[in-house]
Amino acid sequence: MEDGQFVFAMFLATLLVGPVLMIISIIFGRKRGLKWVWITNVVFLLFAIGIAGFYLVQLDTIAANNPTPGGAGILVMLIISSWISVPTALSFFILAAAIFMEQRRNMKEQMKK
Repeated sequence: MEDGQFVFAMFLATLLVGPVLMIISIIFGRKRGLKWVWITNVVFLLFAIGIAGFYLVQLDTIAANNPTPGGAGILVMLIISSWISVPTALSFFILAAAIFMEQRRNMKEQMKK
């Protein structure tokens, strides 16, 4: 595997973490009936897909205007990851908050028994 392919594979794996986390949050929110969790994460996921689609459509223009080592694919993945890093972080904190609230509610129910 060439160095460019390895870097491309690492960026791709990093980029997939955000959407996978958002999908997990959507599933968790739907199963637990937490509307605010799954609706927020659906918005984040649509935003991430929209950003990725926009930059992938612009790939030829970006490649022509910005010659980069490793190819334009690396640059586009870097741009996409910078755009979706904030929704990924917010998705993580929303999932953590939902789990914490769920555990706290279960603990209160156990204390009443």
